[in-house]
Amino acid sequence: MEGNIRSRRRHHQRGQTIILVAISLVSLLAMAALAIDVVTLYAARSEIQRAADAAALAGAKAIADSGITTLLVTTPNFAAVQSWAPTVATNEINAVLQKNLVGGVAPSLASGSPSFTWSQGNPQVTVKLSSSNLPTFFSKIWGGTATVVAATATAEAYNPANLQNFTPIAPKAVKPWLVANADPNNGGTPFINPSTGAIQSGNPGDQFSLTSDCTGSSIPCALIDNPPGMKNSGAYIAVEYVPALVTAPGSPNPNVCPNICTGATDYEQSIECADVTTSYQVLSCGGGASNLQWANSINPGGLTGLSALGAECLINASTHGNNKGQDKLDPSPWPDNPMQIKAESGLQIGKFVTTSSSIVTIPIIDTPPAGIPPTGGNVTVVGFLQAFIDEVHGGAHPGDIQVHVLNIAGCSNNSTNSGITPVVGGSGTSPIPVRLITPP
Repeated sequence: MEGNIRSRRRHHQRGQTIILVAISLVSLLAMAALAIDVVTLYAARSEIQRAADAAALAGAKAIADSGITTLLVTTPNFAAVQSWAPTVATNEINAVLQKNLVGGVAPSLASGSPSFTWSQGNPQVTVKLSSSNLPTFFSKIWGGTATVVAATATAEAYNPANLQNFTPIAPKAVKPWLVANADPNNGGTPFINPSTGAIQSGNPGDQFSLTSDCTGSSIPCALIDNPPGMKNSGAYIAVEYVPALVTAPGSPNPNVCPNICTGATDYEQSIECADVTTSYQVLSCGGGASNLQWANSINPGGLTGLSALGAECLINASTHGNNKGQDKLDPSPWPDNPMQIKAESGLQIGKFVTTSSSIVTIPIIDTPPAGIPPTGGNVTVVGFLQAFIDEVHGGAHPGDIQVHVLNIAGCSNNSTNSGITPVVGGSGTSPIPVRLITPP
């Protein structure tokens, strides 16, 4: 009798293990799905922050390229550029977002984004993004609402010119020339006030020619003009430079040189390439220190001079003169609209582009009072000129390099700024550093 009772109890307990296993499997699957969702959300959060950072930087670069940082907020040109710069920046931002997907889909700009702040010297752009309907699993099973991730980033185009208190700047891969702090279009008025760093002369769109201060004549260059400045003819002066205490620039990295450019000297290659040697890949302005030497033995002028040959190769020109294969700049729309660059070679030939190998950054150096020569050729960088090379002149001005001004960045020589770590930015195309100012 007792045996029959035990047998009936075992019969009623059959199948409980299967139920427990089934329940456990459902729980395990739910936990696995939740883990996948969490990983998906973390990945999406990283992706959307990277997208916001990239978009903000693209917007700030467009602001820097507009030329507005060169201007005082009180000038009429500032208001004119401010009217169209947000549209250009927003277009660049949208283009970047199409390439920075979140969960396989381009993120969306939040309402009111991007937004702009137009303070003197460092206009800023803030980008707010959101992305929904991410590829989640667990939340959809339980009928949850669509998952949304969001991110914010702010970037600025930083130009210390016209600022009372500033951090010095240090663009990368500047060209091995020096330009005197004297505007040839304004009677030699200094571009930059060395004491304050304020821009006094020169505007985006201005045109002039760079003339070698060392023409290869029988007269030693040091007796012609040392350091370079305005000549009697009003020609603008450009010469090679080497860093203070360094006798010659080092060889550039061939990975950043066009294959067709094979200058025989370090100096010529540094024109043709983005020189990344540690000796002078980054130059700083601000603080009043003499940080370069004017060299007077490397660069004979003329059509066969190293400056002319290097510049022709840099801009993809087959020879001197206009319409020789180099990109073209149309400055006439500025300041009411952006300047336009048309590519004349490469994959973008015939199209308008936002960058070009014809865009260069050149140090602007302080010049001593008349009759007071420098000691040992040492010079002080007071700012940087961003210029577009139009052509290497032939004819009446053989070897001169014609340029248009795109931007001017200035730094004060006030000694109180010495020792401050400079803001490093640019890759040889712009002296205006673009940087994120909000943490990722």
